[in-house]
Amino acid sequence: MSLADFGRTAAIVTIGDEVVEGRVSNQNAEWLSGQLLRRGFWPRLVIAVPDDEALIVRLLRIAADSANVVIICGGLGFTPDDITRRAVAGAFFRSLTVDQVVASAVLATSSWATSEIAEAIATFPRGSVPVLSSCGGVPGFHMPGVFALPGSPREMRSMFSGMPLPVNDPHIVTATLSCTGTEDTIHDVLLRFEVVHSDVRLGSYPDYECEEPSVGIVLASRSSAALEGARSWLIAELHGQVVSRVDL
Repeated sequence: MSLADFGRTAAIVTIGDEVVEGRVSNQNAEWLSGQLLRRGFWPRLVIAVPDDEALIVRLLRIAADSANVVIICGGLGFTPDDITRRAVAGAFFRSLTVDQVVASAVLATSSWATSEIAEAIATFPRGSVPVLSSCGGVPGFHMPGVFALPGSPREMRSMFSGMPLPVNDPHIVTATLSCTGTEDTIHDVLLRFEVVHSDVRLGSYPDYECEEPSVGIVLASRSSAALEGARSWLIAELHGQVVSRVDL
Protein backbone atom coordinates (compact mmCIF):
# COMPACT_ATOMS: atom_id res chain seq x y z
CA MET A 1 0.00 0.00 0.00
CA SER A 2 1.22 3.52 -0.77
CA LEU A 3 0.97 6.36 1.74
CA ALA A 4 -2.03 7.74 -0.16
CA ASP A 5 -3.89 4.47 0.43
CA PHE A 6 -3.87 4.93 4.18
CA GLY A 7 -6.42 7.77 4.17
CA ARG A 8 -6.66 9.39 7.59
CA THR A 9 -3.56 8.82 9.70
CA ALA A 10 -2.46 9.45 13.28
CA ALA A 11 0.78 9.91 15.20
CA ILE A 12 1.03 9.05 18.91
CA VAL A 13 3.57 10.89 21.08
CA THR A 14 4.01 9.62 24.64
CA ILE A 15 5.91 11.99 26.92
CA GLY A 16 7.86 11.05 30.04
CA ASP A 17 11.31 9.97 31.23
CA GLU A 18 9.71 6.97 32.92
CA VAL A 19 8.47 5.60 29.58
CA VAL A 20 11.68 6.20 27.62
CA GLU A 21 13.78 4.66 30.41
CA GLY A 22 11.58 1.57 30.63
CA ARG A 23 10.29 2.13 34.17
CA VAL A 24 6.73 2.33 32.83
CA SER A 25 5.56 0.35 29.82
CA ASN A 26 3.97 2.32 27.00
CA GLN A 27 0.54 0.77 27.43
CA ASN A 28 -1.16 4.06 26.57
CA ALA A 29 0.30 4.04 23.05
CA GLU A 30 -0.70 0.42 22.52
CA TRP A 31 -4.27 1.13 23.64
CA LEU A 32 -4.50 4.31 21.57
CA SER A 33 -3.28 2.52 18.43
CA GLY A 34 -6.10 -0.01 18.71
CA GLN A 35 -8.70 2.67 19.35
CA LEU A 36 -7.50 4.77 16.41
CA LEU A 37 -7.79 1.79 14.05
CA ARG A 38 -11.37 1.30 15.21
CA ARG A 39 -12.08 4.95 14.49
CA GLY A 40 -10.65 4.76 10.99
CA PHE A 41 -7.15 6.19 11.56
CA TRP A 42 -4.02 4.32 10.48
CA PRO A 43 -1.35 4.79 13.19
CA ARG A 44 1.73 5.88 11.20
CA LEU A 45 4.09 6.96 13.97
CA VAL A 46 4.48 6.05 17.67
CA ILE A 47 7.15 7.96 19.61
CA ALA A 48 8.19 8.00 23.27
CA VAL A 49 9.94 11.23 24.25
CA PRO A 50 11.70 12.15 27.52
CA ASP A 51 10.90 15.29 29.50
CA ASP A 52 13.09 17.41 27.24
CA GLU A 53 11.18 20.42 25.96
CA ALA A 54 13.35 21.14 22.92
CA LEU A 55 13.23 17.50 21.82
CA ILE A 56 9.47 17.31 22.31
CA VAL A 57 9.01 20.42 20.15
CA ARG A 58 11.11 18.92 17.34
CA LEU A 59 9.34 15.58 17.41
CA LEU A 60 5.86 17.12 17.60
CA ARG A 61 6.61 18.98 14.37
CA ILE A 62 7.78 15.73 12.76
CA ALA A 63 4.63 13.99 14.00
CA ALA A 64 2.40 16.75 12.61
CA ASP A 65 4.15 16.48 9.23
CA SER A 66 3.69 12.69 9.24
CA ALA A 67 0.00 12.31 10.04
CA ASN A 68 -3.36 14.07 9.93
CA VAL A 69 -3.83 13.92 13.69
CA VAL A 70 -1.34 13.99 16.58
CA ILE A 71 -2.31 12.37 19.89
CA ILE A 72 -0.09 13.45 22.81
CA CYS A 73 -0.10 11.56 26.08
CA GLY A 74 1.43 12.60 29.40
CA GLY A 75 3.08 15.62 31.00
CA LEU A 76 -0.10 17.56 31.84
CA GLY A 77 0.34 17.75 35.61
CA PHE A 78 1.55 20.74 37.62
CA THR A 79 5.05 19.67 38.70
CA PRO A 80 8.26 21.01 37.08
CA ASP A 81 8.65 17.97 34.80
CA ASP A 82 5.18 18.50 33.30
CA ILE A 83 6.14 20.50 30.23
CA THR A 84 3.70 19.27 27.59
CA ARG A 85 1.73 22.52 27.48
CA ARG A 86 4.82 24.62 26.84
CA ALA A 87 6.17 22.18 24.27
CA VAL A 88 2.89 22.05 22.32
CA ALA A 89 2.68 25.84 22.34
CA GLY A 90 6.27 26.07 21.10
CA ALA A 91 5.82 23.40 18.44
CA PHE A 92 2.83 25.13 16.90
CA PHE A 93 3.89 28.75 17.47
CA ARG A 94 1.27 29.67 20.04
CA SER A 95 1.47 31.56 23.29
CA LEU A 96 0.19 30.16 26.58
CA THR A 97 -2.86 31.48 28.37
CA VAL A 98 -4.67 30.67 31.62
CA ASP A 99 -8.31 29.63 31.31
CA GLN A 100 -9.79 31.34 34.36
CA VAL A 101 -13.00 29.28 34.21
CA VAL A 102 -11.03 26.04 34.45
CA ALA A 103 -8.77 27.49 37.17
CA SER A 104 -11.80 28.52 39.25
CA ALA A 105 -13.35 25.08 38.81
CA VAL A 106 -10.14 23.37 39.99
CA LEU A 107 -10.03 25.60 43.08
CA ALA A 108 -13.69 24.96 43.84
CA THR A 109 -13.54 21.16 43.51
CA SER A 110 -10.02 20.28 44.68
CA SER A 111 -9.15 20.84 48.34
CA TRP A 112 -5.45 20.26 47.61
CA ALA A 113 -5.21 22.91 44.87
CA THR A 114 -3.59 26.26 45.56
CA SER A 115 -4.08 29.22 43.24
CA GLU A 116 -0.67 28.50 41.72
CA ILE A 117 -1.51 24.83 41.08
CA ALA A 118 -4.94 25.72 39.66
CA GLU A 119 -3.41 28.18 37.21
CA ALA A 120 -0.78 25.63 36.14
CA ILE A 121 -3.49 23.05 35.45
CA ALA A 122 -5.58 25.63 33.56
CA THR A 123 -2.75 26.82 31.29
CA PHE A 124 -3.23 25.93 27.61
CA PRO A 125 -1.86 26.96 24.22
CA ARG A 126 -3.87 29.94 22.98
CA GLY A 127 -6.87 28.89 20.90
CA SER A 128 -7.08 25.36 22.27
CA VAL A 129 -10.19 23.88 23.89
CA PRO A 130 -9.91 22.31 27.38
CA VAL A 131 -11.28 18.77 27.76
CA LEU A 132 -12.32 17.31 31.11
CA SER A 133 -12.26 13.65 32.07
CA SER A 134 -15.42 12.11 33.51
CA CYS A 135 -13.27 10.50 36.22
CA GLY A 136 -11.61 13.74 37.33
CA GLY A 137 -7.92 14.57 37.19
CA VAL A 138 -6.18 17.26 35.17
CA PRO A 139 -7.84 18.48 31.96
CA GLY A 140 -6.48 17.81 28.51
CA PHE A 141 -6.97 20.04 25.49
CA HIS A 142 -7.29 19.98 21.74
CA MET A 143 -6.72 22.30 18.83
CA PRO A 144 -6.94 21.58 15.09
CA GLY A 145 -5.25 18.25 14.46
CA VAL A 146 -3.70 18.00 17.94
CA PHE A 147 -5.11 16.26 21.03
CA ALA A 148 -3.30 16.30 24.39
CA LEU A 149 -4.29 13.69 27.00
CA PRO A 150 -3.09 12.96 30.55
CA GLY A 151 -0.69 10.09 31.20
CA SER A 152 -2.85 8.31 33.80
CA PRO A 153 -4.37 5.39 31.82
CA ARG A 154 -7.77 5.69 33.49
CA GLU A 155 -8.01 9.44 32.91
CA MET A 156 -6.58 9.16 29.39
CA ARG A 157 -9.06 6.51 28.28
CA SER A 158 -11.99 8.38 29.72
CA MET A 159 -10.93 11.60 28.02
CA PHE A 160 -10.14 9.98 24.66
CA SER A 161 -13.68 8.63 24.40
CA GLY A 162 -14.98 12.19 24.38
CA MET A 163 -12.41 13.70 22.02
CA PRO A 164 -13.99 15.12 18.84
CA LEU A 165 -11.82 13.22 16.35
CA PRO A 166 -12.79 14.00 12.75
CA VAL A 167 -13.74 10.63 11.24
CA ASN A 168 -14.73 10.43 7.59
CA ASP A 169 -12.95 7.30 6.38
CA PRO A 170 -14.35 3.78 6.90
CA HIS A 171 -13.05 1.93 9.94
CA ILE A 172 -10.16 -0.47 9.46
CA VAL A 173 -10.81 -4.21 9.49
CA THR A 174 -8.15 -6.83 10.18
CA ALA A 175 -7.75 -10.59 10.05
CA THR A 176 -4.98 -12.94 11.19
CA LEU A 177 -3.90 -16.25 9.68
CA SER A 178 -1.38 -18.68 11.12
CA CYS A 179 0.36 -21.12 8.80
CA THR A 180 2.95 -23.83 9.29
CA GLY A 181 6.47 -23.48 7.96
CA THR A 182 8.90 -20.59 7.68
CA GLU A 183 8.79 -17.35 5.71
CA ASP A 184 11.09 -18.61 2.98
CA THR A 185 8.57 -21.36 2.13
CA ILE A 186 5.79 -18.85 1.48
CA HIS A 187 7.93 -16.04 0.06
CA ASP A 188 6.63 -16.40 -3.51
CA VAL A 189 3.02 -16.36 -2.34
CA LEU A 190 3.60 -13.18 -0.36
CA LEU A 191 5.22 -11.49 -3.36
CA ARG A 192 2.24 -12.38 -5.58
CA PHE A 193 -0.14 -11.17 -2.88
CA GLU A 194 1.34 -7.64 -3.17
CA VAL A 195 0.40 -7.59 -6.85
CA VAL A 196 -3.02 -9.25 -6.66
CA HIS A 197 -4.25 -7.52 -3.48
CA SER A 198 -2.53 -4.13 -3.48
CA ASP A 199 -5.47 -2.62 -1.55
CA VAL A 200 -4.82 -4.83 1.48
CA ARG A 201 -1.83 -4.40 3.78
CA LEU A 202 0.00 -7.58 4.75
CA GLY A 203 2.48 -8.22 7.53
CA SER A 204 4.20 -11.57 8.19
CA TYR A 205 5.65 -12.51 11.58
CA PRO A 206 7.67 -15.73 12.04
CA ASP A 207 7.43 -17.71 15.29
CA TYR A 208 10.32 -20.08 15.95
CA GLU A 209 9.52 -20.73 19.60
CA CYS A 210 6.89 -23.39 18.92
CA GLU A 211 7.73 -27.06 18.41
CA GLU A 212 6.89 -26.54 14.75
CA PRO A 213 7.84 -23.16 13.17
CA SER A 214 4.91 -21.06 12.00
CA VAL A 215 4.19 -17.68 10.43
CA GLY A 216 1.49 -15.27 11.54
CA ILE A 217 0.02 -13.21 8.72
CA VAL A 218 -1.95 -10.06 9.51
CA LEU A 219 -4.18 -8.46 6.87
CA ALA A 220 -5.68 -4.98 7.17
CA SER A 221 -7.90 -2.90 4.91
CA ARG A 222 -10.64 -0.28 4.92
CA SER A 223 -12.75 -2.65 2.78
CA SER A 224 -14.34 -5.74 4.34
CA ALA A 225 -14.89 -7.19 0.87
CA ALA A 226 -11.25 -6.65 -0.13
CA LEU A 227 -10.07 -8.19 3.14
CA GLU A 228 -12.25 -11.27 2.72
CA GLY A 229 -11.10 -11.70 -0.89
CA ALA A 230 -7.46 -11.43 0.16
CA ARG A 231 -7.88 -13.91 2.99
CA SER A 232 -9.62 -16.46 0.77
CA TRP A 233 -6.89 -16.07 -1.86
CA LEU A 234 -4.16 -16.68 0.71
CA ILE A 235 -5.84 -19.76 2.13
CA ALA A 236 -6.13 -21.25 -1.35
CA GLU A 237 -2.56 -20.36 -2.32
CA LEU A 238 -1.02 -21.77 0.84
CA HIS A 239 -2.40 -25.24 0.07
CA GLY A 240 -3.45 -26.40 3.50
CA GLN A 241 -0.65 -24.71 5.44
CA VAL A 242 -3.11 -22.44 7.26
CA VAL A 243 -3.76 -23.89 10.69
CA SER A 244 -5.84 -21.14 12.30
CA ARG A 245 -7.78 -18.02 11.47
CA VAL A 246 -8.53 -15.16 13.83
CA ASP A 247 -10.71 -12.17 13.01
CA LEU A 248 -10.01 -8.97 14.95
